[in-house]
Amino acid sequence: MRPRSDRRPENLSLIRPLDRGVVNGSLHDEIYAALRQALIVGDLLPGQAFSIRTLAQRFGTSLIPVRDALKRLFAEHALAMLQNRSFCVPKMTRRRFQELLQVRLSLETMLARRAAELISEGAIRELERINAEMQAAVSTNEVRRYLIANQQFHFVIYRAADSRAIFPIVESLWMQVGPFLNGVFTNVGTRHARDNHTQVLKALRRHDAVGAADAIRSDLADAADVILARDEFVLDEEPLMQGANGRAVTGRKVAKRTEEMR
Repeated sequence: MRPRSDRRPENLSLIRPLDRGVVNGSLHDEIYAALRQALIVGDLLPGQAFSIRTLAQRFGTSLIPVRDALKRLFAEHALAMLQNRSFCVPKMTRRRFQELLQVRLSLETMLARRAAELISEGAIRELERINAEMQAAVSTNEVRRYLIANQQFHFVIYRAADSRAIFPIVESLWMQVGPFLNGVFTNVGTRHARDNHTQVLKALRRHDAVGAADAIRSDLADAADVILARDEFVLDEEPLMQGANGRAVTGRKVAKRTEEMR
């Protein structure tokens, strides 16, 4: 069954308000980081719309830093803008998912290969702990816990690669696909999850660059196989979201609007 084309309500309960006592940089940066993480782990779902004002109330800030953070995420294709200047998490077409997958397969295996040569013993121990957390989530079918641990596992590896050029691109790709993955896993649970991370760990312990890259490729490909076998995409001509006037905004219209606003 395909997802409904109507917008999801402004349920932002999973986004934690800022701890104003520990803000380390600008409010814009803190809000951007919080929203980026919410997208990566799927705390925001495809079709979900929200206004700048609602987010400002959630974070306990003025409108300006929230608006700046949302515009930044819009520029990175993680969010789309509606006609009333509120924002929406885009829905996923099969074509877009496959394109994102191909780029991820290329860049993330590249990072894994580099990380295998540079990773520390401390980082490997951290990966072992995270993988144990992830497998525990599989046994109890806790989707959010599973997805958070999965993201942590991959990003520990990718940060170990110490690539200032590739890692930010990979973060952007995860922001774009994270909400959709959460939606799919929420529907199917974690029962189809395979423990490819054990093979990743074995390769990293050996500092086997080729083995680590192959294991990451298998991890991404196995998850993609489960997703592509299901019918949870919208078609290119189907609504990705609704505008403020209730009219459907298709994939082609979203692309056109994005281009016009640049």
